[in-house]
Amino acid sequence: MGWEEVADQLYALPPEQFTAARDKAAKAAPRGDAAKIRGLRRPTLAAWAVNLLVRSDRDQITALLGLGEQLRRAHQDLDGSQLRELSGQQRKLVTALSQQTQRLATEAGRPVGESVLREVEATVQAALADADAAEELATGRMTKALTPRAGFGPPVSATVHRLRPRESGSGSRGGGRRGKGSSVAPGRTASVTHLAERAEEQERAERERREALETARDLEAEMERAAHASARKSADSQDELADAETRRRQAEERVRELEAELKAARAELTEARRDERNARVPARRARDEAERDRKRAEDASADVDRLEAEEPRSGRTRR
Repeated sequence: MGWEEVADQLYALPPEQFTAARDKAAKAAPRGDAAKIRGLRRPTLAAWAVNLLVRSDRDQITALLGLGEQLRRAHQDLDGSQLRELSGQQRKLVTALSQQTQRLATEAGRPVGESVLREVEATVQAALADADAAEELATGRMTKALTPRAGFGPPVSATVHRLRPRESGSGSRGGGRRGKGSSVAPGRTASVTHLAERAEEQERAERERREALETARDLEAEMERAAHASARKSADSQDELADAETRRRQAEERVRELEAELKAARAELTEARRDERNARVPARRARDEAERDRKRAEDASADVDRLEAEEPRSGRTRR
């Protein structure tokens, strides 16, 4: 692996991993390449984000460079009508690329803030305004962000590693170095219509992604609320079931107790009925004898009264 391939790999890494990986690669490289690898500078976070954007979609970068070429030509020709139309497309494309950079950085595990995105947009603006800056952006090996001048012309602080051209057919992710003043290979200059469609498509895709994310978050929140409600309902139901089981066991125990009492009461009733039957005849006999004795006593008393009434009054002696 040559030192340029090593550089490609290094500039694809997040900035915090760059230095250690560079030093390790330099130690393992041949002597001639080791010095070049050690000379590679660690990219800023904004430069890394721009490199990430360049590597993610070469066609879109080609479209960006084509738009820059048309803008520069329109400025040279002082074509006001075309400048107004291209400027509108420029704003849309820069916004779309900024959003795409934010998404790519997040997916790469290194989210970037607004200040970094502003540096990314400034670098894209610089590439639109200046052919050299556009060529350097296309390498995907920038170490610092660019600051465009007012109007069209060379940018400020264009810090990159100028490496030898990479062949477009070699499988490299780079687009190769191009001649001075030409940012796009012949036949690949994107039309304004194509750029507008790409920008609008990216804006629409980003909007749909945000809407889908918002919908998914709403659904997640709703499902969490439903899950909590179901959990509470399940817990309440389990409590009610436990209470019902307890009452059922208590009722069954009471039924067993009452059945035992009923059995004992029925046995007692049977015994009482038997005792009643056994006592009925003697009781009737005793009642009859008592009736006879009562009648005899009444008769005896009547006899006494009658005899006393028959005695002479003079000789009657009251007892």
